[in-house]
Amino acid sequence: MRVGAAVLAAFLLLLPAGPASAGQSSGGSATAVVPPDGPGATQGPGVAATPVAATSTVSAPALLLASQTPWVTPAQPTFDLALRTGPGAPASSDLGVSVAVYPCLTSVSSLDLSLAAAGPQGTPLSATTSPLPWGALRPTAGGVQLPLQVDATTFGDAAITPGNLVVHLRSGTGTCQEGVFPVRLVLVDTATGTDVGSLTTDLLYVTSPPAYQTLRVALVLPLDTVTGPARDPSVPALLADPFAALAPAPAGTLSGLGQTMAALAASPTVPVTVAASGQTVQLLDAHGHQATVAAMAALAADPSAHQFTAAPYTQVDASALVDAGLGSELASQVARGAQLLDGALIDRSPTPSTAGGTGVWFTDGGLDDATANQLAGLGYHQLVVPPSALTSSPVDGSGAVPFTLGTSQGSALAVLASNPDVTDRFTADPGDPVLAASQILAVLAQIYFEQPNLVTPRVVVAVPPTGWAPLPALVQTLLGGLQSSTILRGVTVAQAFQALPAKPCSAGCRLLPPAGSGLPAGAVRTERGRIDSLASALVGQGPGRPAPTQALGDLVLASESDALRPAQQTGVLTNTRSAVDARIGQISLSGDQSITLTARKGQVPVTISKSPALAGPVTGLLTLSSDKLLFANGTSRYTRTVTLTTSTNSFYIGVVTRASGEFKLTITLQAPAGGLILTSGVVTIRSTATSIVGVLLSVGAVLVLAAWWVRTGIRRRAEARADDDAGPP
Repeated sequence: MRVGAAVLAAFLLLLPAGPASAGQSSGGSATAVVPPDGPGATQGPGVAATPVAATSTVSAPALLLASQTPWVTPAQPTFDLALRTGPGAPASSDLGVSVAVYPCLTSVSSLDLSLAAAGPQGTPLSATTSPLPWGALRPTAGGVQLPLQVDATTFGDAAITPGNLVVHLRSGTGTCQEGVFPVRLVLVDTATGTDVGSLTTDLLYVTSPPAYQTLRVALVLPLDTVTGPARDPSVPALLADPFAALAPAPAGTLSGLGQTMAALAASPTVPVTVAASGQTVQLLDAHGHQATVAAMAALAADPSAHQFTAAPYTQVDASALVDAGLGSELASQVARGAQLLDGALIDRSPTPSTAGGTGVWFTDGGLDDATANQLAGLGYHQLVVPPSALTSSPVDGSGAVPFTLGTSQGSALAVLASNPDVTDRFTADPGDPVLAASQILAVLAQIYFEQPNLVTPRVVVAVPPTGWAPLPALVQTLLGGLQSSTILRGVTVAQAFQALPAKPCSAGCRLLPPAGSGLPAGAVRTERGRIDSLASALVGQGPGRPAPTQALGDLVLASESDALRPAQQTGVLTNTRSAVDARIGQISLSGDQSITLTARKGQVPVTISKSPALAGPVTGLLTLSSDKLLFANGTSRYTRTVTLTTSTNSFYIGVVTRASGEFKLTITLQAPAGGLILTSGVVTIRSTATSIVGVLLSVGAVLVLAAWWVRTGIRRRAEARADDDAGPP
């Protein structure tokens, strides 16, 4: 498998490198900025950066770290820095670099302070008295090389000059023999004497032989490509592809995933836990990145090297779903994610390996008992949560110790707390991913130096925050540093749980409920119901492609992403509603809207049109109602199941009129389940038929009138004769 991984890495590195992405764009898409590493840049031991094009969603700082030696030792005493300038920097002839190396740090907290905007405080061990001229440094394509020689054995001059690029770790007040030494670099405009840029990295100096117990680092790599709502998608676009409801995934984001897979394949001895979302696999496949999906499948084939865990369709706040009564959505997230990964032949590593295990559930928020119970029911027996989600948990310095958590329904979950200091560093320098990776290595090294050379193992779980998209340069630098380290050792999360037995925890080890969520739960519930109802009507739609109702359901899942703001979630659901309406709009009542019945009994024609955009048959419940008509069932309301198979579908319904005149007939076509109205309308009925009772009454009236007329005539003639017989008075 190691040879196969190397071949895979070589193949992927030959792929065209698109702009890699991370961070959030205005549409909710994860878009990263990766500054290009000059092809001539020299890397330190174990680090080989791949040139990556840049996008412009995150502004690059004026001074950038292209590479650095990850570990400095007595046998390899050169701390080699490759520097580049960002957009807007002065001309190189006017540039200089100030360097200051500070004493070793004593804690992770002091490391965090040194990485603040103000930089390290105190007296440097070694520093420049004036900026090193940029032009005097070793040029490389796109930047310069600054090779600092590290002397940790003798006291010496603390000044760093162009002719003496030496750092004396024992000068000044320095007493550490090894550890994490902050390095402050400032880009200076020598023409004006002003600072135009700066960064703080760390010199990691290791003197001891390989550690008896290295610090185990369980790196979690989420592959979750998130897209927000598209702006005003058209009805034709939504009919052609329901995913037009989403903003296009940036090409650089998807290309960057291929480079990330290449970085993983190039570091086969560094196990990593990969949480690939179903939506990411779906987007890669839809946009011609099948090679990246194949690379995922190849890496997942060896679970001892890389653990591909069971991730949901997209990163979600599980508690927000469960607490809103949307536990079924959480189950759908997990099931759909697994379906898409299985379809791509990406093996998921169940943990624990016993039957019934699904994987590890990761979150950077809180979890309540109800959610933990549901996750256990879905097969998640291991959780990784931030310390803020726990009232307390066993720890070993800054390392984590697994503990068992019981739920109210009797489920036993193994829990590990992720390291918040590492989590924060993933997004601390979005415009300089190599610097971010170097700072992550510094945090991990500082955790090791808290308690070095222990007999018992220690574990740190490194989980990026929600919404973070992998920057290839960051991943590559971080993996290279782990691969070449003698004090750090990469493991999968499953291996981290196996390395340390779960400790019993007091009643204080409890999950804390999450903060309030802005998830538009009502809209989620409404659109899911409409889609399920529509699914009962559409039969065999879209041959050769996922059923449109499956795609519509995926849109609901996409709207639940925890990386989207509530307004973006609502926007996706609004577009989902439009996509459903677009399909419903292809069904309509047609034909005459006025029908004349000349007999008491007759048939009412109902014509329903179906657009060719709905390729398959449509089944529904046809309902007619009128208080002036009787139907075959003897009532004024009639329902039957009909199937629309052609563009024009006519149905004839037998009726009996109760009276002549003009009245309304209401017609509705509903989905078989859920009551979704597919089309409806009102038809005017004119009845000219006369009933038997009316005829008899009319004849009777004529006869009565005739009798009255005859009697009246006879009486008048009799009265006239009587008058004649009487004669004149």
